[in-house]
Amino acid sequence: MKYFFLPILLLLSFGLIGQSSDADRLRAALLEDTPIENDLQQLCDEIGGRVTGANSNTAAVEWGLQKFQDAGVSVKKDPFQMPSLWLPKSTEMRFTNMADFVPQVVAKYHSPPGIYQGNLVSVGMGTPEEIEALGSQLYGKFILVEMDLCLDIGGLFAEYAAATTVENAARAAGVKGIIFMSSRPKKLLYRFITSQATDEDLPQFVMAREDAKRCQRLLESGKEIRVAASIQAETGGAFESHNVIAEIKGSQYPDEVVIIGAHIDSWALGTGANDNGCNVSMMIDIARQMKVLNIQPKRTIRFALWNGEEQGYFGSWDYTKDHANEMEKHIMAMSVDIGSGAITGFFTNGREEMVNATDKILANYPDTSATFTSINVPIVGTDNFDFMLQGVGNLVANHLSATYGLNYHAASDTYDKVDIPQLKKNAAIVGTVALGYANMSKEEVNWKQQSREEVQALFDEHKLEFTMRMFNVWDPWVSGARGVK
Repeated sequence: MKYFFLPILLLLSFGLIGQSSDADRLRAALLEDTPIENDLQQLCDEIGGRVTGANSNTAAVEWGLQKFQDAGVSVKKDPFQMPSLWLPKSTEMRFTNMADFVPQVVAKYHSPPGIYQGNLVSVGMGTPEEIEALGSQLYGKFILVEMDLCLDIGGLFAEYAAATTVENAARAAGVKGIIFMSSRPKKLLYRFITSQATDEDLPQFVMAREDAKRCQRLLESGKEIRVAASIQAETGGAFESHNVIAEIKGSQYPDEVVIIGAHIDSWALGTGANDNGCNVSMMIDIARQMKVLNIQPKRTIRFALWNGEEQGYFGSWDYTKDHANEMEKHIMAMSVDIGSGAITGFFTNGREEMVNATDKILANYPDTSATFTSINVPIVGTDNFDFMLQGVGNLVANHLSATYGLNYHAASDTYDKVDIPQLKKNAAIVGTVALGYANMSKEEVNWKQQSREEVQALFDEHKLEFTMRMFNVWDPWVSGARGVK
């Protein structure tokens, strides 16, 4: 309880109450001693990894609900349907002709459970040309694909793109399974979705980089490698999950909404610290400090802890469907999902109006060391996406990579990798932007919900079809199941 009132005591001691703007007061409070660090440690260390559908994910939802309630913020659980269940139990691989070589592997999301056997063939980087050159030699075989080292956020998108290209070519060649060399050193393993996501029927693995390199050398020397692999997972059909949606009601335009969010689900190899527990704790702390300071925004601010993000942004998609008739009243939707590195600006997702508005809000930000840059390109890969499909102005916080890229979805994504002082600075920036949008005059909000044709034009301009297919979200858009009608 002492934490909650420390910011007010500090402000009173300096005589700032009544003299500073709400944005100044909120920023000062978020930079002082708050429970954000304790919250994050609870989420990561006590609850742990939070795959949607797991008991730990359910516990995290209840935890988030309680945190908002304890802060005196109006909050509810928001139910939605996940299309299918896939909870990993174990992945094992051995080489039947080399008993002493047991590689470390993990199955990619939704790889079908079962026992698989076949010979291993190295396909280099797995380009369409390399796979085509091997032709029928690959039918019924496991292929080993080399991956570049991934040390930053750019490397993550490059890996997703490369893996999608490999998967498409390998599927056409009739391979039995794909083994990707880990893009991280020191036998670090990680998990993410395939381009087929919940409809995957081809077993896919990530193998420890050093083990995969050993396999490459053996194959190059003419050694035959016979693979035996086992994937065990709990699978099932559609099931109910929950977002956590909190809000502080607007004083002048309560039906207009600014929504900021972070996803509460994570993979379970690590404990989901930088992806995305740190920013879940941020959402809670911003709401908490607004209540402590009795800040009443002009528009309603909603704080979303999204679920099912890792499998395809299912929680935020469902929210946009449930609130489809209110999307024109959503002034701005922000996602914070790139760890705890310093925020350097925002992706404004092809909306020039959002560049101008965001730049104006941050123009006089008092941290003179901060230089903020708006990047006006559309981002596919997190919970802003379905708001973009709905034509809503949307932002994604852009961070320095720091420890994010190397530990992304990996066993090493743990509490100790989070930069707590920087997380607090980031919270102050996000709080400032959210409150800035909520308090804009009617005249300053000079944008509106885009039409389906305008959204499609944005995708065409930025050639997003491949990226959307990469995340298995192109077909739902084209069919009209997803996005503005």
